[in-house]
Amino acid sequence: MEQLAQLNSAVTDLAPNIDPGYLNLEYWFYKLLELFRVIVYLDFPFADAFKTLLSICAIIFLIMIAYYSTRIKEIKKTPEILFVKDSLEEEIEKTDNQRWQKVLEFVKSEESANWRLAILEADNMLDDLLKSRKYEGENLGERLKNVNPDGFNTLDYAWQAHKIRNQIAHEGTNFILTRHDANRTISLFERVFREFEYI
Repeated sequence: MEQLAQLNSAVTDLAPNIDPGYLNLEYWFYKLLELFRVIVYLDFPFADAFKTLLSICAIIFLIMIAYYSTRIKEIKKTPEILFVKDSLEEEIEKTDNQRWQKVLEFVKSEESANWRLAILEADNMLDDLLKSRKYEGENLGERLKNVNPDGFNTLDYAWQAHKIRNQIAHEGTNFILTRHDANRTISLFERVFREFEYI
């Protein structure tokens, strides 16, 4: 009971009346440390289960922190990718490239199967682009690995679009492709093709 009282005291101390104009980080760190110390030495029925649950939560939080840190770094490198319009009509200009026109027709369709075809065809166009620029490799993935980033500003876009294509090809109908994701992926391909005046 004494340990439970200590735990209650530690939790209560974590929520005093706070002056929003001042935050003492050392105080909060000390109080959190004190709370964890009380928890570690708790001895009551189900204490081990409680500690195991806390450990699992801590691991999950660490994984989430690592994942979101990586995503934030990616977004900082290419922030404009977040702001792709659902409609490509205003974003992508008309071109004389017949293959690209076909891709646009597919992605503007109401059928999700056509969105997949659009991405697969755009990926084939990307492969042909790299072949025409003499990049070595047995497949598109290998050719992308051999690209010199200094002469390929949209390499990250190419990789992201190609990864979506791989998910479509390998997972089939199990891979859920939304209209927004399809438009975003085609926009990634479009940026690559525009860099090299391919469309």
